[in-house]
Amino acid sequence: MTNGVKDVATPAVVLITGAAKRVGRVIAERFAQAGYAVVVHYGSSQQEALDTVQAIEAGGGIAVARQADLQSPDQLTAMMTAIYARFGRLDVLVNCAAIFFPDTLADFALEDLERSWQVNCRAPLLLTQAFHQQAKERSQQGVVINVVDQKVRANFHPEDFSYTVAKAALGNLTAMLAMSAAPVLRVNALYPGLMTTSGDQSQADFEYSAVRSTPLGYIAPITEIADAILLLTRPSFNGAEFVVDAGQNLVRVERDVINLYRAP
Repeated sequence: MTNGVKDVATPAVVLITGAAKRVGRVIAERFAQAGYAVVVHYGSSQQEALDTVQAIEAGGGIAVARQADLQSPDQLTAMMTAIYARFGRLDVLVNCAAIFFPDTLADFALEDLERSWQVNCRAPLLLTQAFHQQAKERSQQGVVINVVDQKVRANFHPEDFSYTVAKAALGNLTAMLAMSAAPVLRVNALYPGLMTTSGDQSQADFEYSAVRSTPLGYIAPITEIADAILLLTRPSFNGAEFVVDAGQNLVRVERDVINLYRAP
């Protein structure tokens, strides 16, 4: 997006972290359907990333795979530089990648806390900074959407400690980032609930949990999460915090739902 207007000669470009599989792939395919050139970031899932690129290309879209270790600031900078070298622009950054540890305050490992901070919070901040620098140099504009988690919307429980610490930090930075990055970038946050199997959940466990985790008896489908992220790219959204979880945040829990609800 140049001065807030898409260049008709070059497709708008989106970078999605963790786009090789699962939720990230669905988001990548939705942006491709909307006409974006998609940068499919991956850490170690090279084949899945290539499969995602192939699927987008088979549908008539444009996609490239880019590897980067989210714990490496140098690799994040290099990835952003490569994107601008390839496309000359970036319009949307979706920070979707995350890592998860089944820990608590009593037993978390410092190494896990550090890794969670680096991947779940520091990497989105560093990518936003690099995006801002590159866009400002070119008098371009864009938008960042951080995928957070409904549990940090006043629905805390003691489990997943390292993950939650980092996600709480990221979510609470939305307004500050929106103020700091303006007018070059807009920054929004999306708070999903249960989306897919996690940890040692079986498919049966997931389905059992899905109908018990919200007041509606169903969870928000990943396709609607992707649609919501696409909505947040529109110019009127800045500093927005969008909860898309079928009301899961309204149901107070004392454990993670993946542990609370197990198939009989």
